[in-house]
Amino acid sequence: MRVFLTFIAAILFYGPYAQTYAIIADRLIDGKTDKALDNPVVIVYKNKIVDINFSNKIPDSATVINLKGYTILPGLMDVHTHLLADGLDYNKDLYENSPSLRALRAVKHLSIALQNGFTTLRDVCSEGAGFADVDLRKAIDSGYIDGPRLFVSGPGIAATGNYVPYPGLQNWEIQLPTGTQYASGQDECIKTIRGQISHGVNWIKLYADWFYPTFNYDEIKAIIDEAKKHKINVEAHATSKEGIRMAIQAGARSIEHGDEFDDSLIQLALANHVYWSPTISVYEYFNYPLDTAYKYLNRAYKQKLKIVLGTDIGSYPWANNEVKELEYYVKKAGLTPMDAIKTATVNPAELLGKQNQLGQIQKGFLADIIAVKGNPLDDITLLQHVGFVMKEGKVYKR
Repeated sequence: MRVFLTFIAAILFYGPYAQTYAIIADRLIDGKTDKALDNPVVIVYKNKIVDINFSNKIPDSATVINLKGYTILPGLMDVHTHLLADGLDYNKDLYENSPSLRALRAVKHLSIALQNGFTTLRDVCSEGAGFADVDLRKAIDSGYIDGPRLFVSGPGIAATGNYVPYPGLQNWEIQLPTGTQYASGQDECIKTIRGQISHGVNWIKLYADWFYPTFNYDEIKAIIDEAKKHKINVEAHATSKEGIRMAIQAGARSIEHGDEFDDSLIQLALANHVYWSPTISVYEYFNYPLDTAYKYLNRAYKQKLKIVLGTDIGSYPWANNEVKELEYYVKKAGLTPMDAIKTATVNPAELLGKQNQLGQIQKGFLADIIAVKGNPLDDITLLQHVGFVMKEGKVYKR
């Protein structure tokens, strides 16, 4: 009988939207206020935050989640991931591993991200796995698998012959898979975008350059204009000055990597309300020289360009904690811990058009809540040890 009651209690506690929760903690970083707030009580009903108080008011019907000693904050977001890649053998993924196998493997990647406190991911190219990321999003939304909510880009679009694996290194007599979808000319670019949108992507990944500019401006503009007709935004891989400039001027919503950002490009991005996802983690993993990158990341930050956490995880192994990106922002780019946290919460919520639902712990917002022991405003590395994860009112880590 006792075992049965314990089982029922577990179902009630861990089942989705089972009851009202009252989360108590030492402090709250709400994503809006520029300081931590002491002794919060956050009331969650079903999938939303319904109240926040600082006077220890707890409804009689609420199950208390006691996080004393902890700081609670909004669920984190990584807006540059590759769920269908594992950061290891790229050719094996293309030529041996089926998209189905890679999607099954990605379930583990989703679990890793969620356990590390990421309740939202943007996947920015399936790396040869077609629209498997669309299927992953559907599986999560349908409750078949657990994971962060997903915004997905399908296969992405690159100028013909300008992505890995390079066509010149392949057997030209055999039509082999490629890491992205190729297009040339405005008409072909428009057709490709329409096809991707018809398969269910909710972002478009554009490779504006590949070490050097590949698409011309008219092609880039055609891609972005066509996506916007369908109310779909474009994230632009752009590392060269010309690639960054063309992508911003053509209307890209975010610049991915942005290796050659400089003062003039920062001003251009500001004028066009463009976000920058610098993906520092992948460069640190491969030991790239980053002095210039940190210099301009600091300048962009001081000029209030919106920076969003993007790691490029999947281009390097998922065993690495994505939250490490925040440590680089604070210790090497000069962001304050609070502003670094905003790059993973309120800023990406704005980028994704979900600023009234995500990125903050506020009344009426979705209940995406994480907790870490201690105060991450004193030590940003504490966020690499998330002890509690709730997504839309369901507890995934306690």
